[in-house]
Amino acid sequence: MIKLKRARPGFYSIEKKLHLEGFVRVAGIDEAGRGPLAGPVCAAVAIFKPGTRIRGVNDSKQLTPHLRDVYYDEIMSKALAVGVGLTTAHEIDRINILNATRLAARRALDSLLEGPDYLLLDALRLQDVDLPQEALIKGDARCFCIAAASIVAKVTRDRLMQRYHEEYPQYGHASHKGYGTVFHRRALALHGLSTLHRRTFCEFGFFGPLPFDDECVARGWTDEVRVKSASCVAFESQIARITDDEARRAVENSLSEQTDFLPFCEVEHLQKLLKSHLRNLRLAK
Repeated sequence: MIKLKRARPGFYSIEKKLHLEGFVRVAGIDEAGRGPLAGPVCAAVAIFKPGTRIRGVNDSKQLTPHLRDVYYDEIMSKALAVGVGLTTAHEIDRINILNATRLAARRALDSLLEGPDYLLLDALRLQDVDLPQEALIKGDARCFCIAAASIVAKVTRDRLMQRYHEEYPQYGHASHKGYGTVFHRRALALHGLSTLHRRTFCEFGFFGPLPFDDECVARGWTDEVRVKSASCVAFESQIARITDDEARRAVENSLSEQTDFLPFCEVEHLQKLLKSHLRNLRLAK
């Protein structure tokens, strides 16, 4: 049986004050995954009907994985609206983690059918968003809707990283979710970067020296030799076997379904490989 904690004093007061001021759709926004060496950063937005309470909700970092799953389901059933946005490792490397976090938050907002009229964020401000907003230090521990958003973001990202574990089993993402644990850093030293890793986070010195020893060989630190996902390797094999339009359409449809899941560099690589193979087929004919 789960013992639920009472909400700390003032946990609902910020939203209540805004509701009394006439703001009906007050949104909490938070993110998960700013610190890992691999995978996306995930932002979530949660909007509740005034007066909604979920006993036990707290900053996702203060909850066990089981409790996060329990509250996730309750949040999804009681919220007026929930949105999720992701930015990829490729985008993080290109625009830096702060801008990538803001981009994920904007994507979460854009995913809503009906937007909010006020934003409450955890120590973050969104530029170019024409809405009143407030950045709260430790907002996920002070404010119900931000805490709810933090749970949605964390559960969404953790489940995604569990799927990526099946694609890159040698790195152990199911257990550490991409964070820089000793096991993960040793796997990096043994296998090099994968296509899921944030190169700017993994470069020597960012988190201190990687744990090389006699059994570890530093390799794979260029884009050309990154470890590919299992799906990417399977797609390469399927492309090589294409001989007619029916097979081509089947591969194109499957690849289209995986575009949002596979790393950007893999999608780009597979599209180029497919185009090259089709060109060679035409030449062969």
